[in-house]
Amino acid sequence: MPPGVLTDLLVEACLHLCGKKGMDNDFPENPHLPKGTVLPRNQVAGHKHEGRSKLGLLQHEDGTILKASQKPPRGTREVDFYKQVFDATCTDKTILQLRSFLPRFFGVCHLEEYPDVTYLKLENIVYPFRKPCVVDIKMGKRTYDPEAGPAKIAKEVTKFPYVEKFGFQFTGMQTYDPVEQKTKFYDKFFCRKLGEDELLKKGLGAFFNLQQCLRRDAIQVLLEKLREIESWFASQTMFSFYASSLLLVYEGDMPYNNYLSPCIQCHSKEDSGCGSSGCGSTELDQNEDSSGCTCESDKTDDISSISIENSSSVISTSLNDIKTESSEDLHNDAIADVRMIDFTHVFSQGEIDENYLFGLRNLIRNLEMLLELPS
Repeated sequence: MPPGVLTDLLVEACLHLCGKKGMDNDFPENPHLPKGTVLPRNQVAGHKHEGRSKLGLLQHEDGTILKASQKPPRGTREVDFYKQVFDATCTDKTILQLRSFLPRFFGVCHLEEYPDVTYLKLENIVYPFRKPCVVDIKMGKRTYDPEAGPAKIAKEVTKFPYVEKFGFQFTGMQTYDPVEQKTKFYDKFFCRKLGEDELLKKGLGAFFNLQQCLRRDAIQVLLEKLREIESWFASQTMFSFYASSLLLVYEGDMPYNNYLSPCIQCHSKEDSGCGSSGCGSTELDQNEDSSGCTCESDKTDDISSISIENSSSVISTSLNDIKTESSEDLHNDAIADVRMIDFTHVFSQGEIDENYLFGLRNLIRNLEMLLELPS
């Protein structure tokens, strides 16, 4: 077991003994929510909203995400970064290309209940997906920024010791089982317990359904997008990203996917094999239910309304653009997507970001290895 994980597990056990929920699910059952918002159902990592005492992500009625800005300098740094990238007057080719790799930014806003809190209003990446499979992957073999002190460095290093070898680490994920029609959640404790020899099959393999039928279609779409990001990083010297993540999403509801894997017919409890070419059906030893994985049946939420103030200095993209196409059309077109997220530790250092690039290339290589596993 990696160093540092044991302490997390002991804390988790103490919370359960005290009658509290785990650290990743430690919400009040009904946290106070500002009018017109709900908790995002597909958040797998990051700060979670628990009420005024602990602000986190919210989902607005139009489907966008409201992200509470952190205290300066981290929060200010992220807001300034988004404003720079989405500045309507920007003509810099490097920034214009970067823009396509990020969630769309609709400016900042303040909620009536929390007037002193600045929220970033962002595109909801999972919005077009019926049953999204989502993983948050923190990038870089070094996840602490140049301003980090010794305590912060020590804390980051012990979280996942193998990060220096791989250059990336899972911080949380969810998958959808189209047979059982259940969503499975894997928390940060499950992710941190992945050993050096488990990252491929029990990490990426679990995410892409290696046990039943490897989602080669989604991997191929994501690889194409990741290679575009790699090409951008290989030449840009404007930004260095620390503790930033890639959010990978693909459609888990296979019957509604226009790019079905041929082995959907083999998804039955009586027959776990598959004779279809292109099916990567492989047996995995997994203990999700006892290792940080929880299951939940599907349900939907209702959302109210709030008013939003837009930033005039940011590209004007109508929030109604998200609804110009029917939800059905959006869902039918969505196979997989990946975006860069979390920019509280972005710096300008005037050199190639080898730290991020190292992890990105290793992630691409591991996805390629997943495709090469025998069917």
